Amino acid sequence: MKAAFVSFVVSALVTTSAQADLFSLSASGTISSNSSSDTSIALGTPFTFDLVYDSDAPDLDFEVGGSADPTFGRYTNGGSPPALVAFRYRAGDYEVAIKNPDDFGPFGAIIITFLSVHAIDINIFDPDFFPPLAGGDVNFHADFNSASPILENDGLPTDPDLHFEDFDENTVSLLPPAGAISGSAGSSLTLTALPEPSSTALELAGVAALLALPRRRARRD
Repeated sequence: MKAAFVSFVVSALVTTSAQADLFSLSASGTISSNSSSDTSIALGTPFTFDLVYDSDAPDLDFEVGGSADPTFGRYTNGGSPPALVAFRYRAGDYEVAIKNPDDFGPFGAIIITFLSVHAIDINIFDPDFFPPLAGGDVNFHADFNSASPILENDGLPTDPDLHFEDFDENTVSLLPPAGAISGSAGSSLTLTALPEPSSTALELAGVAALLALPRRRARRD
């Protein structure tokens, strides 16, 4: 699992410019509800997800409301730099990996609300990368909500000390044509600042290779 995460981070660094200010939002939990007709992901299945985003991405909330709103942030890959850099989700044998900003679908977005409800809302729509469930396309949705004043503004979070356990509701869902396959991230939600792409990508690639060595040696034995 550790080697897979390092490899995922390396892919985000390699495909991003040296000016990027990258953060990884990660969570894990177990599938607790399935209201879809697909039973391939059973209740109790552990899940993980990692999203790498560029905090330098512009707030495009004006595209929705016609003017900028200081309490509402909307970050997509329609601006420069793109917000969504890399994404990974896994639950049992079901796995999705998007390793390049150009591969995200046109409707993916991170929404930040900052008023009566403090929330981080993630939506990824990319049927080319999500294996079908219940015979149809799958979307991804995650939301982290709190009535308490957790977020300081409507920007993408950049404080690794953010207390995610203070969020009242944490839900991570796969959305097939009908119903949802969901789980709670609980207190496992973490935010990590990633290093400069230009200075660390090769170093991290070496670390990923070293982490994989014990497994290869075991196979030889």
